[in-house]
Amino acid sequence: MEGIEIRKALEEAKRLVGARLAKAFQVGDTLFLRFYAPPGALVFDPKLKIFHLTELRPPVPPSPPPLAQLLRTLSGQKLLGLDQAGWDRVVRLRFPAADLVVDFRPRAGEVFFFGRDGRTLSPYGGTYEPAEFGEGDPRGGVGPQLRKAIQASLGRKPTEEELAAWAQEVAARPPQGYLYFTPQGPVASFFPRPDLGPPQAAFPAFWQGLDRVLQTELDRAWSGEHVHRLKQAIQRRKRALEALNAGEREAQAWGELKNLADLIMARLKEIPSRAKEAFVDGFDGQPVKIELDPMKTPLAYAQELYRKASKLRRRLEHIPQRRNRLLAELTELERQLQHLEERPELAPYLQGAWEQEPQAPRTGIGQRPCGREWIVEGFRVVVGRSAQENDVLLRRAGRDDLWLHARDVPGAHVIIRRGGRPVPEEVLRRAGELAAWFSRARGELKVPVSYTEVRYVKKPRGAPPGTVTLVHEHVIVVSGKEEP
Repeated sequence: MEGIEIRKALEEAKRLVGARLAKAFQVGDTLFLRFYAPPGALVFDPKLKIFHLTELRPPVPPSPPPLAQLLRTLSGQKLLGLDQAGWDRVVRLRFPAADLVVDFRPRAGEVFFFGRDGRTLSPYGGTYEPAEFGEGDPRGGVGPQLRKAIQASLGRKPTEEELAAWAQEVAARPPQGYLYFTPQGPVASFFPRPDLGPPQAAFPAFWQGLDRVLQTELDRAWSGEHVHRLKQAIQRRKRALEALNAGEREAQAWGELKNLADLIMARLKEIPSRAKEAFVDGFDGQPVKIELDPMKTPLAYAQELYRKASKLRRRLEHIPQRRNRLLAELTELERQLQHLEERPELAPYLQGAWEQEPQAPRTGIGQRPCGREWIVEGFRVVVGRSAQENDVLLRRAGRDDLWLHARDVPGAHVIIRRGGRPVPEEVLRRAGELAAWFSRARGELKVPVSYTEVRYVKKPRGAPPGTVTLVHEHVIVVSGKEEP
């Protein structure tokens, strides 16, 4: 974000001045501050250079990082002010006990905690370069990307007078949200950007577009974790195939062992007991040297060779089936990896897909029971147990059945069988609690759960098992501590 963009985001965030801090939590380098009286939330990330209002509710890490722990000491305190250093990329949040300064000027970004007791802390170990908080020239908020916007509108490089006039005009606009898709990823703007082409979406507020961009970044983070695990699973299958090939080469020698055992049995009377080696005539009449085990009699050694040959023959018979299974798993995992790299937003629905073997679910008459079931006030609530089973549940559901899933975290799909009836709020809440419990958000105090009719849940073509996209959704917040 550039200076003018930060100013517009702050204009929207000013409504939280006077609210009390309820909670601070951190996902990677992204910090969320939740407030009450009035309710709302702020998000900032010094690395991604973002600061705005947010409605996103990503999963809370089990243990808060140091910065989140530090900010939790301000819980219950009022947000006294939100300031910007002129039109520069420096934001200050003022609380009674401390100021929090988010500095986007350094390449990597910095955060500083200035306590009223004299403490100065930075989780990234940077040095604060003083900034003057107050008004300034809007031109100071025009960075390289916004300069491209004015240059595209003029068709040439602007003069200083034109730049000043343009900055004043843009800065006076009420912020709205415009979302653009570029080769580098989505971009949000508070005013139309013809230089980026037609907008893909428009919103009443700037922060809503910024939320969409941040959601993409969070999806990429989830996707990165899944990609890592998928690559590990792929390497395990490749190593298993290498070991299988080595085992096949060893097993192919079973015939030679059997022939050797046959020869020993045919020449038992000619082989001295406890000998290390013996020379006998082969079946073709040519002399053959036989290596023996001096700790065993020739008969016992021949019997051991028969057992080993039989074991290797049986192993050889099963190797093609095992190889086909590994190759099928490897193909499926590589397909999932490619799809996830292309569609990182599908990551929250891939719970353990890399650990499961591809199976063709049964359909039609005689199909086996699918999912765990609960009866809640006369409604059947079904919960998937795997990515494949989630797909089956979706296919078997009616178009007006309700589908639920813990928002933005891997978890099970939940279906409420409606049968044309309206779903009471208590049934919806209990199904939401099941979706929260059977997800990575289990144990959290508040878990947002997406729900919609099955007709609005779409399975992308070629997507890995369990992945879906939503055309329309509602969100409820439930406890992740309610056991089934």
